[in-house]
Amino acid sequence: MAMRHKRAADLVETSELTRLGRVLVAFLPPIAVLNPILPHIGPVASFTAYSVLFFAYGVFHLRRRPPSGIRRLVLVLCLPVLAIALWTVITQFGTPVVFTEAVVVAGGIFIVLGLIALPSSRDTMRAILAGWLLASLATTVLAAIELTTGRHFGPNYLDANPTATKTGVVTVFFNPNNYAAFLCLAIPLLLAGATLTTRRWLRLTYYATAVVSVPLTVATSSRFGLAALVLGGSIWLMLRLRSHIAQAFMLAFALFAVILTLTLLQGRAAGDISSAARSSGYVISVMGLDIPSDSSLLARWNLMLNGLDMIPHTPFGSGPGGYELAAQAQGTTRNTFGMINPHNGAIEFITQYGIILGAIAALLTITLFIVSVRANNTYGKGTPERALASATVCVIAMLPLILGMHSTFLDVPHEWIGFATFAAVGAYLQARRATIAVPDGSTNV
Repeated sequence: MAMRHKRAADLVETSELTRLGRVLVAFLPPIAVLNPILPHIGPVASFTAYSVLFFAYGVFHLRRRPPSGIRRLVLVLCLPVLAIALWTVITQFGTPVVFTEAVVVAGGIFIVLGLIALPSSRDTMRAILAGWLLASLATTVLAAIELTTGRHFGPNYLDANPTATKTGVVTVFFNPNNYAAFLCLAIPLLLAGATLTTRRWLRLTYYATAVVSVPLTVATSSRFGLAALVLGGSIWLMLRLRSHIAQAFMLAFALFAVILTLTLLQGRAAGDISSAARSSGYVISVMGLDIPSDSSLLARWNLMLNGLDMIPHTPFGSGPGGYELAAQAQGTTRNTFGMINPHNGAIEFITQYGIILGAIAALLTITLFIVSVRANNTYGKGTPERALASATVCVIAMLPLILGMHSTFLDVPHEWIGFATFAAVGAYLQARRATIAVPDGSTNV
């Protein structure tokens, strides 16, 4: 038993990235985020080209690893999705919507597989979180320019809605909600990154960037983004409490604050889509209960219900872009104000890749949550492992809101980097847990 734990520890702790590996990992988030304004060669975007390069590096440096349930689940989920995406790229080359999404999905899966092929070490964690810092700094600079000059970078929703009055900062994300979703992912990762460095100036940079990201989230005017920010912050604080009563109080406060935020900002957030004279005054009926709503929330609710109606017809999925194609061909049975995008990442994935892969994705999320909660309770205050675990729990708690921020979730490159990051964090936490077990079954914390 002791020999087995020692062997696992050696595999984890002595497996470090090369300098090239650290650079390649660190550039993943910036390239994904800045992809809209980076060079394209025909249909090949910078994100796509880099994903293939990174996947090749990861596979070439693949080594024997300790058993990891998370890594296995990632493989079981990603390999079929990759096969579907690549087959679509080949057979539907150039087809609007379908081809574009398939390319992004394939690129995202390449990055996920490449990252989990690398060592589950602090070295890998430092590199990927340094990348999130670089991406955050770059977008913060662009946000400052946009707020002071009004200049936008790359295509954005104002091009299609020039008369929009409810606007928010966009930078390179096309829509304020997309930028808010990025910030909600980045803030907890920046807090975790600060614990992984011994350099004081770098630690302060992580913290300062996280703090600045809070008012930037407000500046997006994204209602879901603000609600996610409140929820994530509350969960982060809750995880630092030891009293179960205090934790229950904080959770209740978080849920109340989320409901209050979503309610108070009805009709006043960026991206409200009603072309009618009124954007509020609608009602969502749930189990006989009428819930006041605005046009944006009603559209999202009806798009979700439409997606649920599609699942029985294509239980194994309709493929990349399938939700939008079905909505175009069949029309929408409920009032969606002309929108045909799913506006819900979970519904989008299940309708397009099937209920079996949807169930595997749900199982992977639950496993990540359990592993992270255990790690948060195992490691001491100020340790990188606890910060990484807390960041993962916070993002999973925010996931229902983040999944609803994008018109389409699966063709957003930075969301795939987020998936890759948290899959790698989960594998790392599992590997670290294997190294702290001792023969008598106790744990060194």
